Amino acid sequence: MLLVLDIGNTRLKWARFEAGTIVSRGAIFLAELEHFIERAGLHQKPPVRVVGSHVANAASKDRIERQFAALNVPVTWVSSTATASGVVNSYDEPTRLGTDRWAATVAAWKRGLAPCIVACAGTALTVDQLDERGIFLGGAIVAGYHAMLGGLAGNTAALSVDAGEWTAQPTNTRDALATGAIDAMVGAIEHGQARLTQRLRERGVTQVPRIILTGGSAYRLLAHLPAGNAVIDSLVLEGVYLLAESVTEFPLRV
Repeated sequence: MLLVLDIGNTRLKWARFEAGTIVSRGAIFLAELEHFIERAGLHQKPPVRVVGSHVANAASKDRIERQFAALNVPVTWVSSTATASGVVNSYDEPTRLGTDRWAATVAAWKRGLAPCIVACAGTALTVDQLDERGIFLGGAIVAGYHAMLGGLAGNTAALSVDAGEWTAQPTNTRDALATGAIDAMVGAIEHGQARLTQRLRERGVTQVPRIILTGGSAYRLLAHLPAGNAVIDSLVLEGVYLLAESVTEFPLRV
């Protein structure tokens, strides 16, 4: 059994893979990380192999490694490179691309979703462009929903992070905060889609790229996007699995 981890800035997401299929998965907040092995039931049936993506602070990575070391199971962390699983990384420095973004893009390509926008809506919102040839063209990073609200509360007098609901005509501060945050995030996604669409049309590709969402705020955004787009909760985990399975093409680091 292969255990795949995705450690972000707020939560650790995990999935057990057997024969290439997810058989169970879950998530835990980083504040509860010391209890991960027990909460996931891994002390009863330890994995044979653990592979992960890590974009949080070093302390969370060390805490996970210590827990698995107690089970005599090493943890291997994937890195971003110039190519993997048929995808080409156009980042100026490919290794500087977040491994969660890279994994999600690889998984979208493997699922046959290109051309597409891969939008990971977590602590930050990343809006990445993948063309029909499997080339990751780059992407934007903006504050995520809660980070956006927290920034307003910390820098604006008399505002709190107690947001309300999205509405077309907000008539109170709480709804105005929620509406503004969601509109900003949706706008970033739609701008990314428009730029990718223009890039494709310059090459004679008329297909409009779909939008693939993942992350904790994905469903919050899906309702404000046109029909035909989708949320895939396991996208990053699927991508980490693919990277782990292509070790000859994509070297892993411990």
